[in-house]
Amino acid sequence: MIYNNVELYNVAELLTPEDGNGKLISRIPNRLRLTLNPNAKLRALYAAGCEIRFNLEDDSARIMLSCEEPSIAEVFQGNFHVSWHIIDTEPTEIKIRLPQNIDFLEKLTKEKNLPFDAYLTRIILPYNPRTRIFTIEGETSLPRRDQIPEKRYLAYGSSITHGAWSCRPTGSYAMRTAQLLGVDILNLGFGGGAHCEPQIADYIAERDDWDFATLEMGINMLGRFSTEEFQRRVGYLVEKITRAHPDKLVFCIDLFTFAADFDPSAKKHKEFRRIVRETVENLDMPKLIYVNGRTLLKDISGLTFDLVHPAPSGMEEIAVNLSNIIKAKMK
Repeated sequence: MIYNNVELYNVAELLTPEDGNGKLISRIPNRLRLTLNPNAKLRALYAAGCEIRFNLEDDSARIMLSCEEPSIAEVFQGNFHVSWHIIDTEPTEIKIRLPQNIDFLEKLTKEKNLPFDAYLTRIILPYNPRTRIFTIEGETSLPRRDQIPEKRYLAYGSSITHGAWSCRPTGSYAMRTAQLLGVDILNLGFGGGAHCEPQIADYIAERDDWDFATLEMGINMLGRFSTEEFQRRVGYLVEKITRAHPDKLVFCIDLFTFAADFDPSAKKHKEFRRIVRETVENLDMPKLIYVNGRTLLKDISGLTFDLVHPAPSGMEEIAVNLSNIIKAKMK
């Protein structure tokens, strides 16, 4: 969306908080958000994969942000990391100036055919928690189409897709997969809230701004839903999206390696994996691909202590393996 002559990327709507100070970010339309489960309803207001993008037309620009707890934002010029900032609970200023070597960065961008133009400023917002935008000051212009990647990758899923434990906003497997592929990311990860509701399936199916997608399914439903309900919801989600976009690659990812894989008495997670695999097999569509989550995250030390969420090294392992699978299918 366009706001104050900048692009708020991966942002569907700005909401006014109860105290009236600043604007809250929502990654999906608010009318949809209010119909989802409580976790998704809340996490849709977390700015995972959201960016403030603009071209600087003067010496500097000032952006004032706050978060509900101290969080990290990153600044990039095109593909090049410039700085990171702790966004505090009080309005925090990020001041933007172009690097002195910006012309050389632009020259390298063109020589190496990098996906983002070096003159495009990208403020990558914290993935947790809610972020408020207060002011955007300075002479700016909107991104041009030739300054951004040609393709967009939509990622739906749990807190793992959302970016939990990745430390920095560009450290999630979804963001790193996009970087490795040279594409843009539309992050629809909802920590604790990936319940595969039919309305989220309808929303993704109706969108036509993505070129390929990953659907990470299972971990948030394992303790809350029966296998029958999981099968019903997964069936609707996958079929609805793929029937609406039969020409687009859709990768269906079941549960990543986690604690139950090391418990001989655990069974339900195996049924969930079977359901995802059989859903893909039964639809038998050429652009629909099943991905076993255990093949993406193999190293047990890539998990955090809860044996569910990947550590930064696990996020990177997932991204490398997933991007290789996507590259192979794109060819």
